[in-house]
Amino acid sequence: MDVKIELGYGAGTQTATIPDEYSAALLLPREGGAAEDEETLLKNALENPLGAPRLRDIARPGEKVAVVTSDITRPVPSARILPFVLDELYAAGVAPADITVVFGLGTHRAQTEEERRRLAGERAAREVRLMDSDPEDCVRLGFTRRGTPVDVFRAVAEADRRVCLGNVEFHWFAGYSGGGKAIMPGVSSREAVRHNHSLMASPDACAGRLEGNPLREDIEEAAAICGVDFIVNVVLDAHKRIVGAAAGDMVAAHRAACRALDALYAAPIDALADVVIVSQGGAPK
Repeated sequence: MDVKIELGYGAGTQTATIPDEYSAALLLPREGGAAEDEETLLKNALENPLGAPRLRDIARPGEKVAVVTSDITRPVPSARILPFVLDELYAAGVAPADITVVFGLGTHRAQTEEERRRLAGERAAREVRLMDSDPEDCVRLGFTRRGTPVDVFRAVAEADRRVCLGNVEFHWFAGYSGGGKAIMPGVSSREAVRHNHSLMASPDACAGRLEGNPLREDIEEAAAICGVDFIVNVVLDAHKRIVGAAAGDMVAAHRAACRALDALYAAPIDALADVVIVSQGGAPK
């Protein structure tokens, strides 16, 4: 009997039919969910940052803070993360008027005001400024060793503090999403993105690889030149629930989130398949 497999596709599903004469295996992420709820995971991450002080001990009253997060093409649950970040910034004495949430478009289209408000959530939309990045309005801060221009959206480059949000998943040439990708390509110029992405031609620029991946190393060098004070990265399950969170230093917290992702999604195989049918899980991709 043929095997039918439903795969997430946009807001719905597509069905793949595997003829009975073929040997097929189905790889799924581990189930079971997190031992703690989302609120506890996020609070614990922010109260116990990795490789950095608490955000409330980094920011200062009167400083301008840019909180960089992803646009509508990515599943980052900004609306669920931002309240905890805002609480930390307010505890540091930062005024709401000095906080800007910047949606990193990379080279994607601009978002509508409704999209920005929906992504940020009701509280953040009410309390702080929301804006998209603009690849045409960047400040050149230098170059990476591989020659990538470090062009950063002006509102981010000129902020006193930069906080980056993200979700970690496997990325086909950056190794994993998250971490410094909020800066490069998130809030970078088109020229910078083109140069960085040209590094995908390397066989070492592949999913699951961080060390020795020239594209990931270029991302993190560009982000370090810009300066990232704090990150919050989360891991999502197949239902887009937060099941892991790490905060703190751009590299240390990102690597911890990558390990959490591996524990949920990495699976051993006995041999390479002749044909692989993959779903990224559905919307927003």
